[in-house]
Amino acid sequence: MKLIYLLAPLCLVGCQPTGTAYDFRDEARPDYTRVVTPDQMAADEAPEYQVIDVRLQEDFETSPDMIPGATRLDPEEIANWSETLDAETPVVVYCVKGGWVSQKAATYLADQGYDVLSLEGGIQAWEASAGE
Repeated sequence: MKLIYLLAPLCLVGCQPTGTAYDFRDEARPDYTRVVTPDQMAADEAPEYQVIDVRLQEDFETSPDMIPGATRLDPEEIANWSETLDAETPVVVYCVKGGWVSQKAATYLADQGYDVLSLEGGIQAWEASAGE
């Protein structure tokens, strides 16, 4: 009986998921410095990217327009994206302003071995650039 009391705490410690957890709603702001500008992304000589819209659901519902060719993936399900992403093609992630949501997603994907960039200024910068 005493053995159960000894093993239970070990399972609580040893059974925890591994890897970095990302809470896309907390105030932590990673400083992910690998960025691409809207102009660089739209340039004729730009490489082919997997463009991923990572806006939080409520932000997407407020303004559902997307960059042409982009795929919408829920950042809060990022641990399941490996089934969707091609590990051989560079990834560009964007959120509303290119801040904490896309930088968290980029940090996570880079930690998983993806070649990933964050769109500087997010979809707001993309739309402003397209309007010029």
